Amino acid sequence: MRYAFVSDIHANLQAWNAVLTAIAIQRVDRILCLGDIVGYGPNPSEVLSSLYRHVDGFCMGNHDAVVCGKLDPQRFNDHARQMIEWTRSRLSGKAATFLGNQPLTLSGPGFRCTHGDFTNPAAFNYIDNSDSAAENWPAVDDPLLFCGHTHVPALFVIGDSGTTHPLKPQDFELEPGKRYIVNPGSTGNPRSGDAQASYCIYDSDAGSVCWYTVPFDLDACRSAIRAAGLNEADTGFLALDPRRRLAAVREEIDFAPARNEAEQAQGVTLVSELTRLSRTARRWKQVAAATAVVSLISIATALGFSLLRPPTVDGPMWLPQEELAYTLPASATGNWLPPFPATTDGRSLPGWRFRFDRPDAATFAIQPDENVGNILSIHVTNATPATIRLESAPVRVQRSGPVRFTLRTRLERPQGFSGFVRFAVEQLGAAEAGVYPVLMRETKEPPPISPLIRFTTDASKIVPAARFVRLVIESEHNGTVSISQPSLTPAE
Repeated sequence: MRYAFVSDIHANLQAWNAVLTAIAIQRVDRILCLGDIVGYGPNPSEVLSSLYRHVDGFCMGNHDAVVCGKLDPQRFNDHARQMIEWTRSRLSGKAATFLGNQPLTLSGPGFRCTHGDFTNPAAFNYIDNSDSAAENWPAVDDPLLFCGHTHVPALFVIGDSGTTHPLKPQDFELEPGKRYIVNPGSTGNPRSGDAQASYCIYDSDAGSVCWYTVPFDLDACRSAIRAAGLNEADTGFLALDPRRRLAAVREEIDFAPARNEAEQAQGVTLVSELTRLSRTARRWKQVAAATAVVSLISIATALGFSLLRPPTVDGPMWLPQEELAYTLPASATGNWLPPFPATTDGRSLPGWRFRFDRPDAATFAIQPDENVGNILSIHVTNATPATIRLESAPVRVQRSGPVRFTLRTRLERPQGFSGFVRFAVEQLGAAEAGVYPVLMRETKEPPPISPLIRFTTDASKIVPAARFVRLVIESEHNGTVSISQPSLTPAE
């Protein structure tokens, strides 16, 4: 089961829509909200309506509690109290009733949620350092605890030593004997030093927790604040607009329509004869057709789809390009995946095919490494994350019974990386018109705290009609991600 955790949306419709879209793409099973749906932001009713439709479970936040009359407004500062009254005036009685009916905590299989802390959820205390985190371990028994309230992503861990360790928020796998407190950060009112919406995903099958941030429309958010009659200076993250760091490459030009004759185009042909246009059009079409052919070839090259080439190593050979598969002998126990080459021209990767949604912003290179095999580095050089998909050639599986597969690799995300990387082992059916239908897909959303990745598929999920298996590596990121030579082998 894959759970998405959001918190502190604070009536920011643009941020919530951005996160909801990202969550939908990542195909989670449940969405849980850790509280503070309303407060501060300009769209309380719209945000509440959307969360009501899409979120499976809620914890009551302190702003939710005060808006529905379950918490004394005097506990809030002057600005917050003004926003409380403003928010109340824009919500119906049904909204207040819904907010008031939400619990202070949620309990799930192996995890527990609240808005503030677990020692006294109704007090809405903060877990913002090791001392406050340590007070929460005795309050509940669950190994994995989720909270919000601080608007800052956080991770605390305790093990056999009994000492609470604050860690930089990072993707991790649960380890036996350890307990974790996870704060996904704020979706709608980030206070972590940037203007991105934050959330996290817990995969109970894989035992992993991953953090994510997504940008949202700051201009639309600013416009909504102004339209509501609120002061945008009270919304701190607007001052962190990352576009302010971009230097102008050209002087500003007014592209508005001409307002008088002096601003209209000068020295142009007002009317041209139709017969002359027809002759010109025929010549233009001939030139355009030739240009289109050249452009299509260029675009296909830029998209970066590599052709599968025969390897120069002993063992199973790749079949010709039109088959896009190879047969694994029944006795084979080694790596089923094609090796990363020692070098690359930056446009192809033998044995693999890849796709960049924005080739102009993404490059890849090979770095030889004697210890872990050749390393593939994918670098995105744009302010907007790029989507990458890397596929191995399908392996034709000859088997008499269920087979499990073990994936091993190493993933490095140097400083400056943001986004996510996902590994998937896909079971494929027989090719239909050159396309292999995906019958089963098992995903692994590392990386854990350790860069080493080991993932074994579930034998119970083997599809009888499956004839092939392949590895897919997907990412949407900025910065650089480095992937060591992956291996896919029969599980022991």
